[in-house]
Amino acid sequence: MMTSWNETQQIEAYIFGIAQPEDVLLFEAKLLLDEELADKVTAQQKTYDAIRQFGRKQLKLEIEAVQQRLFTHPQHHSFSQKIIRLFRKS
Repeated sequence: MMTSWNETQQIEAYIFGIAQPEDVLLFEAKLLLDEELADKVTAQQKTYDAIRQFGRKQLKLEIEAVQQRLFTHPQHHSFSQKIIRLFRKS
């Protein structure tokens, strides 16, 4: 199951919705006729989903690290108190 660079670019354009309408129609016709191409599109979509999910986890870890520093280090006490007051229920 070898994928050419051209095919990869076509799959990306299709997945990300940046292909021209006439190219989308042609590509969708190819998908109906070529099961291997359909499998490649599915695999590429799953890969992008995994990358996106990994990125979200990394971002969440970074945000948690910043939050931990802001709310535990003494030099940020004034700032953390302002944030707590801002979100405190009236």
